[in-house]
Amino acid sequence: MDKEIACMFQDKAVVITGAGRSIGRTLALGFAAQGAIVLAHYGHARQGAEEVVRQINEQGGKAFLAGADLSHPEEVTKLVEEAHQLLGPIDVWINNAGASANSAETRGMSEIEIFERMMGVDVLGTWRCCREAEPYMRDGGSILTTGWDRALDGAAGLPNQMYAMSKGAIMSLTRCLAAEFAPRVRVNCIAPGRIENEWAQTLSEASRQQAAQQVPLQRWGTPEDILNTALFLSSSSASFMTGQVLLVNGGEIMR
Repeated sequence: MDKEIACMFQDKAVVITGAGRSIGRTLALGFAAQGAIVLAHYGHARQGAEEVVRQINEQGGKAFLAGADLSHPEEVTKLVEEAHQLLGPIDVWINNAGASANSAETRGMSEIEIFERMMGVDVLGTWRCCREAEPYMRDGGSILTTGWDRALDGAAGLPNQMYAMSKGAIMSLTRCLAAEFAPRVRVNCIAPGRIENEWAQTLSEASRQQAAQQVPLQRWGTPEDILNTALFLSSSSASFMTGQVLLVNGGEIMR
């Protein structure tokens, strides 16, 4: 399977938004390792994205860097045009970037400002990226969006409400775009559960273990779990899949 996927992505043009850290970083490095030419986008994590591009190029791959605030329509347009100029026809576009209710990016903002930021980056940013990129996609191309398993099941607390609303909208958007872009381009969504990332590292070991006990597979997911799902969905092995939301969550929520 790995060898087959490696052949599939040789010299494929792949754009990954939010490629400067955590899952985005793993996606960029992982697709590059399979032979893809990668455009690594960043919103705030420029240093991380620069390191990703440097690492790919030093290892014999090919990667480019591009920055854009996805909540600004004109910057999305510029990003897509730059991607096409650098890569030519785009094979895979992965909408990984997203705002957070608990981060340095939103510190000091009011609740409504945080919510508007999340909707602007996550929902409108994803929507604009998809619609702007689709004309430049190669026939048979793949677009991936990012949801959240709890958007299907609910979670208490204001940050969770904001996150669930934005990710729930993205999951609905995925189905709409899949219907619109078919049969030329496929659109699917990956909805992670508990994943090892920067936020997870802030939790105590006791909290992490307690959370893992709620997962049938008894562990947290890793960015590599998301990468493997993205590789599959973006490959011809998933050529009969579009408009789907895949939960990568160890079975904590089942649909």
